[in-house]
Amino acid sequence: MTNYEVLYIVSPKTEEGAREELIERFKNVVVSAGGSAEVNKWGMRKLAYKIGFVSEGYYVLMTFSAPEDLPAELERQMRISDSVIRFMVTKKVENKLTRAEDARKAKAAEKAAAAAKAREEAAKEAEVKAEEVQEEAQPEVTEVAEEEAKAEEVQPEAETTEAEKAE
Repeated sequence: MTNYEVLYIVSPKTEEGAREELIERFKNVVVSAGGSAEVNKWGMRKLAYKIGFVSEGYYVLMTFSAPEDLPAELERQMRISDSVIRFMVTKKVENKLTRAEDARKAKAAEKAAAAAKAREEAAKEAEVKAEEVQEEAQPEVTEVAEEEAKAEEVQPEAETTEAEKAE
């Protein structure tokens, strides 16, 4: 299977239902031949120049993989369709540059995953340390609370003796 792209422009005069049917028909041509297709609808766009007194059209990009004889059949069907203003089928070529770019993207994704994992481990480690510090501080807090309670008990006694002295 070879990878291809076809960009075609559907007339703006074509109704929405008919346009969707046309897009589905071209996709089915590829699928019925044993290929796979992905349709990307760009929508209404202005044309670079008028074609038959029409200044805008509905753009559709379809990427597909199919046997090498299929693009000729797809082009034939687009030529006989009155709704298609223009089309262009191109073969996607994989070269060293695209393979290098794919390898670079894969390496960047691996680095990002490793960095995310390291951040997650650091967060877990910080959480464990915080729990340990809190457990160590807990006995000190209870000791301070006990001392404050003793000080409050002693303080009222001191206030009463001062009040007795004043009388």
